[in-house]
Amino acid sequence: MAVNTLLTSQVITNELLRRFKNNLGFSGAVAHTWDDKFAVEGAKIGDTLRLRDPVMFTASAGPVMTPQNVVETQKVLTLNNQQVVGFAFTSKDLTLSIDNFAARYLDSAAVALANAVDLAGLTMADANVGNLVGTIGTPIATSAPFWAAGEMLDTNSAPMDGTRTMCIPPKIQTAALTTFQGLFQSSSQVKQQYERGRMGIMGGFEWVMDQNCRTHTNGPLGGAPQVTTANQVGSTLNTSGWTAAAGVRLNAGDVFTLPNVFRVNRVSGDVKTDLMQFVVTAQASSDATGAATLSIYPPIQTTMPGATVSASPAAGAPLTIVTGTANQQSLEGIAFHRDAFTIGMAPLEVPKNIQFGSNQQDPDTGCAIRMVSMYDIINDLFVTRCDVLFGWAATRPEWACKVVQ
Repeated sequence: MAVNTLLTSQVITNELLRRFKNNLGFSGAVAHTWDDKFAVEGAKIGDTLRLRDPVMFTASAGPVMTPQNVVETQKVLTLNNQQVVGFAFTSKDLTLSIDNFAARYLDSAAVALANAVDLAGLTMADANVGNLVGTIGTPIATSAPFWAAGEMLDTNSAPMDGTRTMCIPPKIQTAALTTFQGLFQSSSQVKQQYERGRMGIMGGFEWVMDQNCRTHTNGPLGGAPQVTTANQVGSTLNTSGWTAAAGVRLNAGDVFTLPNVFRVNRVSGDVKTDLMQFVVTAQASSDATGAATLSIYPPIQTTMPGATVSASPAAGAPLTIVTGTANQQSLEGIAFHRDAFTIGMAPLEVPKNIQFGSNQQDPDTGCAIRMVSMYDIINDLFVTRCDVLFGWAATRPEWACKVVQ
């Protein structure tokens, strides 16, 4: 006689977590972290993780050593994004096999939650990455932008340790497959291209398709923007010359360059031949006089250790907007090293006095999820919610590069 085995909340939540992890695109390729105290206490909106930046030193010539001050900085990752999917199942559904239960309920929930996490991460990346290759408004037709993205990561000293990813939207993936089909790849990679429509591993990158890659909209612009005063340093830049009216001028993710402000290798201090590309990290508006203060990355720093640029911009230096004309849209992929971005996740607390509930966290990746159900005795339904709590931080955005068309 066959015996039905009731599914438990832990079994269901474990399977939901597995399917959630497998559906992550961009988020599955970045650095994951979590504070193990949350596994005991249960995380809450607003909990924070403090991520220590690498200490920067400079090398000096000769036998005499001058001790350098150790300056430690950190970035704060706040668990401030909670996403939830709700559904209901019956007592009878608990007698299904886990595969049947997952096909009926968990697959769609896992896909929806994974897409929400990826979308938040790619939006964060758009607002924090200034490195940009490709031509806005021109579809990619050669391999040049992809090689240029790898060059950009090399220039910025991103490690070549097998954890680089090329995350692209479907339209750019089609262009890449057409460009690279069968060229300079192992037979297994060529097979994957033809059978699965995926790039696989090529050019030092693990290629990932993510339909949540952003379509960036350039700011409204207006006027002839320029640097207001000389010798500015730090993460803000005072500008003037915008249209003399209060209004939005730049969107988060817009990129610009300044004359005679060149890239610098942050480790060696070596000045490069290409202009630094600055990203606007928050929407910027002008006042009635046409003045606007921009929040930018990287910060303007001209001294070692950790110099970012060769010089501070001169007063009156014009801004060249790299991301196109007013309100122009561009489709973005992103090439990055794993440590360019960090996602933090933690399991939400399971409330007391419920019929059905569990939270689970993967010990390897830190991915966490919670499922809670309350029983509706009238309709014999478990009204259910599945939640993820997470936060994003751009920890080394110079180790990433937008690939646009």
